[in-house]
Parts: sequence; structure tokens; C-alpha cells
Amino acid sequence: WYMGWMEFFFSLELPMKQKDGTTKHIKVCSLLKPIPRAKYPEVTQEEEEISVPLQALCQAIFDAVLVHILNTVAPGKWYPIKVALCDALVVNKMARTLQILQHEEYMKADIVFLQEVAGAFLEAFTKEPALAERFMVLKPAATDHVRDQNSLILVARQRLASEPKEVILRFPADAAVPVSDGDICAYEAELCFENHDKFQVMLCSFHGDTAGLASTPVVGALREVAGPRFVIAGIDANTYKREDSSGKTKHVGAFLKDLACGPQPLGHCWPDGPVDTWCTTCNARTYLQPQLNKAVPHAQRHLSMLTDCNPKDFLLFTHGPIVCTAPAQKDNTGERRFIDGIDIPTLTFPSDHALVFAKLAFPTRDP
Repeated sequence: WYMGWMEFFFSLELPMKQKDGTTKHIKVCSLLKPIPRAKYPEVTQEEEEISVPLQALCQAIFDAVLVHILNTVAPGKWYPIKVALCDALVVNKMARTLQILQHEEYMKADIVFLQEVAGAFLEAFTKEPALAERFMVLKPAATDHVRDQNSLILVARQRLASEPKEVILRFPADAAVPVSDGDICAYEAELCFENHDKFQVMLCSFHGDTAGLASTPVVGALREVAGPRFVIAGIDANTYKREDSSGKTKHVGAFLKDLACGPQPLGHCWPDGPVDTWCTTCNARTYLQPQLNKAVPHAQRHLSMLTDCNPKDFLLFTHGPIVCTAPAQKDNTGERRFIDGIDIPTLTFPSDHALVFAKLAFPTRDP
């Protein structure tokens, strides 16, 4: 295996996406970059000079350790399992995602919010006639084709009274809000429904940082730019059910308080009850990764504080005029049903967040 590793790392040229969406063939070893003293002061000048070959050596040692472990605990079995995982979660992930979106019930949706979407998704979406006919895709101008963490909005064409316009959210100059290109997709849209007037709505799909600290500033900026218009947003807020006294992560309770503050409070899709029922993630790290301090034994994965089982995803809306007539339900199968306690992603559900769906009602016209 080692000679194969050497060829892969130093000789093969693999197609790599660039920020502009184009593809360039690059050797894997060329992806290693020097570790600069300017960014990491504890690194010495000599260490900076040898940082690239040192990274290559560490990578080789780490991969050798993993192969040794797997050959010891599952000789002749682990590689087919890895291939199956790669097929489900990488090679065929987009195809399965598109298949889920074409579920009979999801095709009836008026608005779909997506996060952490690959740049290639847009092209694949247009090749699905049913989806392309039903939905218009709203994407951020700053789509990032490298990170593959773009937020998108799908809107049923029949609900659009005019062409949506992208809106850029602004933050105070002194606010260090941790957002990157593609994280925010915000549009002003005029929506129309049967027997209702047309409504000016601010739509937003947002993927928060791991700690959830960007969620409140982004929602605040969205409310400010919306003005008197209604707000409907689907966000991965990355909030947590356990409160961190150090403030390094966003507690779900604090986030809900933020939504309720101000002249135009926002409601959310979840029913009253314990936040444990709102959890949309369920996964833990194995020991086959470099941060062993974050690994969780299989038998403890549903009990450990290191397991990511948190209420992270929300449908938000202007509270009062808009009403949630059918509280949120979850789907971690792609079949519009939720199996409690299973780890995601799975071989048939490619996301590490459950799908959330709910029904909202706009105010009716006066007689």
C-alpha cells in the first residue's frame, strides 16, 4: 500500500476545483503550504523552512498508523466498508440529495432552504427536469466553488410574482462576524398565494460557524435590512443544548431570547417542549481521525458530551403576521420519517443534519 500512497501523494495529478468554479489538475503534495511564523509566532524560522516536508512526513506516518489499525482489527474487511462509505457519502451524495428533494411531498414545498451545498450542485440541479421546472434556484453572488459550503434557496416558480433580488447583509465595521463566502444567501422576493395578496418577503438561507456565534449577528442584520417586509429564513444556527459558561458556543436558549428581542421579533418552527426533541444532529468522532481527545467509544456515542446531538436547525419567520400552522418535523431517512437515535449520515441519508419541514401561513386578506 505504501508505494501506492507515494504515487498518489507525489505523482498523480487530481482534478481540483478553483474558486471561480474551473478545474485544474494538481499534485496532492502541492496542496501543502508553509506554516508561517507571522501567523504562528511559536514556530521557529527553521521549523517554518521545513514545514512542508514535515507535514508530508506526518501525513505518511498518520496514514500508516490508520492502515495498521484497520489491518489489525478488520483484515480483509475494512476496505470494502470504506468503499461503500465513499460511494454513499461522496461519489453518490449529490445524486441521493437530488433524489430526496424529488420525494413526492418535498416537491410540493413552496420554499426549500439548503446549506453546505457543493458548487457542482447547481449544474446537476438544472439537469433534473422535475426540479428545474418546479423551483427557481437563488444563489449568493459570492458562491464558493472550493469550500462546497454554499447556502441556496429553492422557490416554487408559481409563487414568484416578480424576479427576486439578492440583498447583501451588512455588519458593523468593528464586528468580527465569522462568515465566509457562500454562507449567506439573502433575497428580496414578492410571493403570491391563492386567494391572498402579494407579500414582500426577505428570504435567507444561512450556514453558521461551528460555534454558532455568527447566528445572532446574521439574523440581526437580516431583520435590519428587511425593514417592514416579512422574514422567512432557514438556518443551520449551530446552537447547543448545553450552556457553555465561557461563551465559546451559542446556547439555544440565548439564541431564542435574541430572536424575541426588538421591534420585529422572529418566531421559530419548533413545538413547545424540551429542546432535546429539536435535535437535528447525531454523530460522534471515531478513533480513526487525528484529534483523539474528541473520539467517542461506540458504546458511549449516545451518552458522551463529545457527541454532537444538538438543536441546530431552525425555520424562522416574522412572529405574529406569519403563523406556524404545522410545527416542525424531522427526517433523517430521506423518506419523510425520523428514526430516533440513529447516527447520521447513513448509507442512504447523506447529510449530518436532519431535514426539517414545517407549514407556515401568511395573514389573510380583509373581506
